[in-house]
Amino acid sequence: MQRPTIPLGELIAYLFGPGDAPLAAEVGPRLVASPRFRAFAETYRDKIRKKARALREDEARRDFAFELAIAARLVEDRRFALEYESYGMDKRAPDFRVTFRSGTRFNVEVRRLRRRAPADALADPARITRAICDKLGQLPPSMINVLVLGADGPSSAADALAPAMLQLQERAAQKDEAFFQQRGFTGTRDFLRHYQRLSGALWLTGAPGALQASLWRNPQTRHSLPADLARALTSTVT
Repeated sequence: MQRPTIPLGELIAYLFGPGDAPLAAEVGPRLVASPRFRAFAETYRDKIRKKARALREDEARRDFAFELAIAARLVEDRRFALEYESYGMDKRAPDFRVTFRSGTRFNVEVRRLRRRAPADALADPARITRAICDKLGQLPPSMINVLVLGADGPSSAADALAPAMLQLQERAAQKDEAFFQQRGFTGTRDFLRHYQRLSGALWLTGAPGALQASLWRNPQTRHSLPADLARALTSTVT
């Protein structure tokens, strides 16, 4: 990865606006602490700026900050080489394409569950199911795909992830066409076609610097996570 060349203050202002802007305050310290993340942000500065300037809601800004936090953790690990929105910004596609040190290439899509209710509501399997179904449509075929899910603060949602996935599998086995049509698929077969593209889901919870990770691996995927990659992902993001 190339060395940063733009002065840090200029880079932060270009990406997020004045230093007291919410994203500048939240993401700026990561840029200060990590030269590798700073180089990543400099390489993709136009993409980051375009996305940042289009945000109008606090929750949307927090979603984007979470996305960049995942990028920071991945690029800081020298085992990973990271590309940002390599499929194009105007397509429904994963956020990152990553190359692991073994030569394994995979996609990472990020989703933060917004807190609209007490913490226990985050553990609602129906809410997790909706988030999963929404993201399945962005996963390309013929490649390992990992979905990173997160929420602010402590949550028992990690324990609800596997049951939510099992519920989806049971609905598919029952050929519940209406259930999947209500979630954006043409039916059960269309859901399964997309579901088999998901290699695994990584749930993150906790405060920055004290994150806990729980990895679920899809037994029905066409592209399984190698054991060394699964271990690296779990250790990198925590």
